[in-house]
Amino acid sequence: MSEPLPDEGWSREIILLKNAVICPPTATVLRPPCGVYSADGDCLHASLWRGGVRMTVGGSPDTVPTAKISGRHMWGGLFYGHFGHFMTETMSRCWAFDRDDIESVIFVPKHGKLTDFRAYRLDYWNLLGLTAEINVAHEAIEVEELLVPGQGFGLGKIARGTPEYRETMRKLTVRVPDDEPRKIYISRTKFFGRGGVLAEQALEENFTRQGYTVINPERMPLVDQLRVYKSATHIVGVDSSAFHIAGMVANPSQEYAFILRRDNNAHDSIALQIEGMTGKSPHIIDALAANWMEEAQIRSNHLSWGELDHEVLARKLQEIDFIQDAGIWEAPSKELMESSIDYANTRSLTEGLVRKPIERLNDA
Repeated sequence: MSEPLPDEGWSREIILLKNAVICPPTATVLRPPCGVYSADGDCLHASLWRGGVRMTVGGSPDTVPTAKISGRHMWGGLFYGHFGHFMTETMSRCWAFDRDDIESVIFVPKHGKLTDFRAYRLDYWNLLGLTAEINVAHEAIEVEELLVPGQGFGLGKIARGTPEYRETMRKLTVRVPDDEPRKIYISRTKFFGRGGVLAEQALEENFTRQGYTVINPERMPLVDQLRVYKSATHIVGVDSSAFHIAGMVANPSQEYAFILRRDNNAHDSIALQIEGMTGKSPHIIDALAANWMEEAQIRSNHLSWGELDHEVLARKLQEIDFIQDAGIWEAPSKELMESSIDYANTRSLTEGLVRKPIERLNDA
């Protein structure tokens, strides 16, 4: 079996298994041994893929279930506690959950502390209009009848979403309240994780002068995030998982732009998702001047910090009609840059970050 594809194959199928055994992870690792087994062996339809890698590698077919559940149920997949992975991977099979002939949807937890859905997870479940009971299996169980849907969304080629998944998102969008149309900048300044762009406060100030509303999604309930994203005319920000949420309610009338914070292809899946929902590619703005990262680090990643060339950024934003006047765009002050570098260093777990300039092919 290959990775799930958006237009054909097992990603769009639902199979029925008799007396299937659901096996939760037996270790907390990146690619946990877990999955679904039947008399035919490992159920490949139940696997989770990330790009070309199968993330759930299957458990032991000799697993002895601790209980047997009667009736018809549905396989939910691997339950992640992480916000981004929950929205993109745990719920990658949500396109199949709206059925009257199932008693529950059964997930297996990534680790033992995940016992149930809370807060935004239940909000999302309700926005999807789902009424099925949610079960999280911490021990191996046998299910009399188990429907197993394919992975209709996720990271990699499947990020475009199957037609069934995209239709589910369009139904969700109808349930989201409308908001005033406006241009929004998605900020990470209230996100206290590691990695980002230096002096992002300057981006906030510049976009505000250009008529944008700055939002901090991690301070907003999920429904409010979706409401703002659904009604926006222009959405721009530093590439991040927030765009996965915006992409769920994206429509062809909107314009999207990512400002790269690292020189790798981490944004590819988000771009595919936006393209799948809107029918057009988002604008990708590369104005990186340097990466700030650990000295031994070769490639930038989600933990590195990007330094932007603001003159290049403003020019590219004007070229795609996201701002009207690049001439009033102001680069961050020396003091702001120094304080931002100090902050980035405090977030580092090493002795400090090193500036590594971006090498361009057209550089003199």
